[in-house]
Amino acid sequence: AVGTTRGFVFTRHSQTTVAPPCPAGTQPLYSGFSLLFVQGNERAHGQDLGTLGSCLQRFTTMPFLFCNINNVCNFASRNDYSYWLSTPTLMPMDMAPVTGRALEPYISRCTVCEGPAMPIAIHSQTTAIPPCPHGWISLWKGFSFIMKTYSINCESWGVRKNNKSLSGVHEEKTLKKSKKIELLLSTPKQ
Repeated sequence: AVGTTRGFVFTRHSQTTVAPPCPAGTQPLYSGFSLLFVQGNERAHGQDLGTLGSCLQRFTTMPFLFCNINNVCNFASRNDYSYWLSTPTLMPMDMAPVTGRALEPYISRCTVCEGPAMPIAIHSQTTAIPPCPHGWISLWKGFSFIMKTYSINCESWGVRKNNKSLSGVHEEKTLKKSKKIELLLSTPKQ
């Protein structure tokens, strides 16, 4: 059998509680929960939804450590925020707080995939789906996604399968803009 060169990694999000499959010609590395954004110690970090950092194998509302100047690190010990892609699961009718493991049905699942070439996203800037460039094949179609939070200085960019609302512990002002896109993979040269 002829071996294939691998090593290009990307993430796919389902926005459901089912981990999405990898596109044809790619292999799954692991599945997890779809992380969008964290704010800790008055610092913020947005995850590119196409990278493996946006797919955590374990769900926790505080997926980071805080280390003090004496190199003492504490896990989940602060009042910080994490934002996750959501599922269509409805909130309880009484809008009671949901905590701990009971949050998992509200959090999108993801799969980290490995393929033979680096995928690219083509954004049309219109509602039309853009064509593939010559020599590229379509992996899937979706919507462009941009988020800007106004309470902190951070922007997050990524690709979402559907134009659905964000999940978060606290509401923030966000700007969302949707345009059709197509995620592509270069076909191997013979």
